[in-house]
Amino acid sequence: MIIGDTHVKHNMETNKKIKSNAENNRAYRARKGEEINARRREQRNGNRGIETVRIEYEVRELKKADKLPERKQGEGIGEQTRRNYVAYIRKFHRRYRDEELGEEEDIIRKIEGKEYSAIKVSRKFKGIIEENMKEIKGNPGDVKNIYSIFRGIRGFSDISKELYPYLKDYAEQYDDRRSEIVVLSEDIIFEREEIKENLKKLEDKIDKIIYGYMMIMNGRVHDLRYTKIIVKKEELKDEGYNYIYEGKYYINNTKNKKKQIIEIEEDFKELYEGEEEGYLLGGLMPASTLTHRIQRITEKIYGKVYTASNIRHLYATYINNKGSSYKERKETAKKAGHSVEQQIKYVYREKE
Repeated sequence: MIIGDTHVKHNMETNKKIKSNAENNRAYRARKGEEINARRREQRNGNRGIETVRIEYEVRELKKADKLPERKQGEGIGEQTRRNYVAYIRKFHRRYRDEELGEEEDIIRKIEGKEYSAIKVSRKFKGIIEENMKEIKGNPGDVKNIYSIFRGIRGFSDISKELYPYLKDYAEQYDDRRSEIVVLSEDIIFEREEIKENLKKLEDKIDKIIYGYMMIMNGRVHDLRYTKIIVKKEELKDEGYNYIYEGKYYINNTKNKKKQIIEIEEDFKELYEGEEEGYLLGGLMPASTLTHRIQRITEKIYGKVYTASNIRHLYATYINNKGSSYKERKETAKKAGHSVEQQIKYVYREKE
């Protein structure tokens, strides 16, 4: 009995120590987290191939919208977006009320697509938003998140109508200025022979597929996360994924939600030759992992870090400077998942 009591006491002390360590680690991350992140950002930024210009948004006085745009049928949000919204609303609430939101808060349930009480959401957040509306309107990130999270909740219609004109205006300002950069990189060349030489610098097959997709197929690289190799045609019926089937790329799950079928180029086929059925990247790779992997790949090849967005902008710039015909522009824009007009907006402009 004494031995049993000693054993229980030992376990309790061990659990207490583990809990204490976990709490200390959380406290350390909270205290040092921003400092560590800032240091990491500085290290990454110091080796970036493209230095973009920070957009200074103009805050205008805008009239409230008479009505909101209708939602498209089947419109939903992805898992990563849900996580981003949950993280944002926690931070937002902490900013104005200096307290943490519980796991079962109704606003979090709403974001996660679960049943929730609109009345409870209204009681908790309507006052905060109305009291701080001027500050929210002046921040593009707040406008986008608050509008997206609370739109459709009973009692928030007027708030949504007040924010919608700002959402549109900031989107237009971003669209107009997002391609301004300080220095245009001359490291990335989209000529096929150059790309093949660069592929030789990569040893890992998945790295080759990621780089090859960006440079040869010129598509949205995050489409790869949901891409599977299949051998049975009936599998195409599940439109939650993208598929490689009989030399064609079936794109269903993509940012702009526009489905399309693209012929796969022979040079890209060679990169996944011999791969069995299943995920092209070996599994459902987390978005953050893919982002970091792209940065590592580009740093290995070019000696500098480039993002997937940088590559898309550089490719649009290459097509524009090349003086391509409208037909070629249309074909390349389709592969990239946008219109010719959007592709032109992607062209980098050096700021003087």
